[in-house]
Amino acid sequence: MGLLDYYRQFEDIDEEELNRERRERRARERALELERVPVVDLSGTEWPNFPNSEIMNAAIAAARGRVNGYPDRHAEAVRRALAERHAVEPEQVVVGNGAAELLQSAALLLLTPGDELVTPWPSYPLYPLMAQRAGGRPVPVELSGGRADPDALVRAVGERTRVVVICNPNDPTGAYLDSNALATLLGSLPEHVHVLLDEAYVEFQDVEQIDACLRLVDAFPRLLVFRTFSKIWGLSGLRAGYVVGSRAATDVLSGLAPALGVNVLTQAGLAQALKIGDREIERRRALVIEQRGRVLNALHDMPVDAPDSEANFVWLRAPGLSGAELAGRVERSGVIVAHGGALGDDEHVRAAIRGGAAADRLLAALESATRGD
Repeated sequence: MGLLDYYRQFEDIDEEELNRERRERRARERALELERVPVVDLSGTEWPNFPNSEIMNAAIAAARGRVNGYPDRHAEAVRRALAERHAVEPEQVVVGNGAAELLQSAALLLLTPGDELVTPWPSYPLYPLMAQRAGGRPVPVELSGGRADPDALVRAVGERTRVVVICNPNDPTGAYLDSNALATLLGSLPEHVHVLLDEAYVEFQDVEQIDACLRLVDAFPRLLVFRTFSKIWGLSGLRAGYVVGSRAATDVLSGLAPALGVNVLTQAGLAQALKIGDREIERRRALVIEQRGRVLNALHDMPVDAPDSEANFVWLRAPGLSGAELAGRVERSGVIVAHGGALGDDEHVRAAIRGGAAADRLLAALESATRGD
């Protein structure tokens, strides 16, 4: 075979088909690796795999070309991309160094010493700390069946309440408050209360459209919606998040913006992720929804309780075992889960939902743990 003949054999190959085959082969390899590794860590909630190499390359290119210069402190390119994605104006978006930092900034801005922050509980452990760091007082409201109870939240609001913060879907229970219930809650709160809606896991819910709650910002100017790039986007190391608010909330939004902006590398990575990342995001979303359903269905045949989840994790309890005991037994099978005590409930553990091989390992470990092996 001549040199030209050798290269002609590749002329009719579809590059997209090749890429799909490469992805499928790599997925099979990862699943096989996961079956063989001695320990599977399902205690975290960030995405376990690297992002697309083009996203990483964009950040690297920015480091080589602009690391000696100050960044655009308003992150205009990223704000415009996010505004277009959510059908809002760029002035309604603030980009920050992680959703957690933006949430803390909101607490510092809205709370004065002695003010109250109301939150469902158990939930993200940052929320009580946010209140305390601002000189305020956290007011936990017990969940009802693993879910936030809007009526109970309204009853907990008093004259000193300035903030209600809701993780939706809730970490660690996975429960989701839909946009109709949220709108009812917002309409029931007094004028002096802002609602901080932490949607770190919203891409994993399949109850309604992903932006269903975010679209309420214009109807309720005291609603601020926080999103992160640390979960389904797999960009935890870039420390990036953003907040969306009403056109009437520009003063509050400007108060949340980091004084010197977000670094050059992060801005470059986010811009590229927003440009090319949707297909991978949808694949990850579909994978979690499929495996979450499979795990929850399998638990019906085990002595393990778990409320329905709309996140990339499940909240597990084995009657007769404390959360620490369940975690210890599961770990003997090579699966690490998050102890519920650090998350607000000593009787539970939280386990991440990932691919099929990880789900198999989790279910086998739970079956062994509840048999007492």
